[in-house]
Amino acid sequence: MNWLHYLVEANLYLAVFYTVYYLFLSNDTHYTLNRAYLLLSCVVSFIIPVIQLGILKHTDSQIATVQHINSNGVAVKLIEVTLVAPPSQFTWQDGVFYSYLAGAAVLLLVLLFKLYQLIRLTRKHNEQADGNYKLVYLNDSNTAFSFFNFLFIGTKADGKETIIKHELVHIHQKHSADIVFIEFLKIINWFNPFIYILQHSLKAIHEYIADEQTAATETDALTYSSFLVHNAYGLSGSSITHSFFNYNLLKKRIIMLNQKRSGNLARLKYLLAVPICGGLLCASTLAFSKNYGWVVLMKQKSDTIAKPPPPPPAPPKVKVTDVRLAPPAGENVKFAAPSSPSEITKKGYKYAESGYLVNGKSDFRVIIVEKDGTQTSYFKSTASTKQIKMLRDKYGYSFPNMSIYSKLPPPPPTPLAPPAKEAPKASIDKRPSPSPPAPVSVQDHKLPLTPPVITPFLGLYKHIAATIRYPKDARKNHMVGNVVASFELNSDHKITNIKIVDGSGNGFDEQVVDALKSYAEVIKNAGDRPYYMMGVSFNLVGDKIDIRAKKFGPDILDTPNYACIVQVNGYTE
Repeated sequence: MNWLHYLVEANLYLAVFYTVYYLFLSNDTHYTLNRAYLLLSCVVSFIIPVIQLGILKHTDSQIATVQHINSNGVAVKLIEVTLVAPPSQFTWQDGVFYSYLAGAAVLLLVLLFKLYQLIRLTRKHNEQADGNYKLVYLNDSNTAFSFFNFLFIGTKADGKETIIKHELVHIHQKHSADIVFIEFLKIINWFNPFIYILQHSLKAIHEYIADEQTAATETDALTYSSFLVHNAYGLSGSSITHSFFNYNLLKKRIIMLNQKRSGNLARLKYLLAVPICGGLLCASTLAFSKNYGWVVLMKQKSDTIAKPPPPPPAPPKVKVTDVRLAPPAGENVKFAAPSSPSEITKKGYKYAESGYLVNGKSDFRVIIVEKDGTQTSYFKSTASTKQIKMLRDKYGYSFPNMSIYSKLPPPPPTPLAPPAKEAPKASIDKRPSPSPPAPVSVQDHKLPLTPPVITPFLGLYKHIAATIRYPKDARKNHMVGNVVASFELNSDHKITNIKIVDGSGNGFDEQVVDALKSYAEVIKNAGDRPYYMMGVSFNLVGDKIDIRAKKFGPDILDTPNYACIVQVNGYTE
């Protein structure tokens, strides 16, 4: 239902723009500026929903998980996509969609009928070319109206010369183009009452402009006002034309014609449009959850920050808390060698991350360096809620929302335990029981800071975990699938030439492309490859549902061009 969300959001903004016009601008005599304001507000209202402010975008850490799988083969095989068809029964979304189409179809037919009537008038009556317009006389009629460069006037109408002057202003200023534009906008937004009010206001502005310029050629404004009153009961034309005899606007036209002209300072009121646009952009970013925000302005800086100056030569005192340096008995543990604390958190603290596997399950360890050089280590699996909140609030660090499955190096050497006492000699019949493992002291133990073993795409994984989203329509319709995308690295080591090698549609492909396009950081030490590939698997999990896309085959995982495999989990509502 993204189309409905987009329409509702755009029409809300249109209502805001018109409300500002009605309260602050409608009584000003700067008619040309009023005309421009109304037309531009219609356009801007439909542009704002697709623009997002990157500095205000918030990410939901519970939507996506990222899995990195190392590769070491040569074969490339395109994957097979598995989709779950949406329910076949008629839903309320279908009812809304068909009701909207029915309303739009009715208004389109009405517009086509009005255009057909005007075409019939041009063919049925005499037509005379006069300069840049065509004059059509309507026999036995006292009406007068114009449409583009056609001027229709009845043979019984009084004051033809003044009426023609008035209608020529509409023709020369292309007022009919405004009306046709609003008519098409009405077809799209037929459910919004503000579009009908806006059309009425725009027509009134057209009449004010024509009256002002016509009165300037007459003796005075009072004489022209009297002419309007005497001819108030002529027949009006079609609603898509500019009719001289518009009885509903007569009183307002006379008032505006004789009103004191607005001064130049009144033009400053049109600057209200600037903060309104800014406020609506903020609302579009913060108040609406959507995946049609295609343009992102003022993007947030990546978490990757330049390396700080080298640490002082004297080794700092190390204090280790809340960390298991030795695995429990019976556990199969593999550690990734931790990097030296060269990364910087958002609040300026050095830190280093490393991943490890325990019985096939992944975990993260982070080393936080205090301002005085003290190092403290935390595990994601054992950190309490209070510690996670403290890491985020005090240090500006959050554990990555990703699982790393890779070929990890051997674990770092375990601190030596105190030598166990020699076991007493046993009798010939009994063997000595093995001594229990001695407890390992973790206080004041210096962590091994070995060279980092980090993939060059780690920053990309973090970005994807914070950016990619499960398409809302696909989630509602219980649809899953796989997407394979390829990309290259340009001379600046940045992502370029993004292509979908094998797509699934349903909004999946767009999410992958947008995530790759929005990553603007440099990727170093990625090797000399002509291209890189990324696989994305969109799965659904929830209390009553567990639908998973078909797994990537071993052939496609083993290609050396593969950067990563990404798993995005959507949760049913």
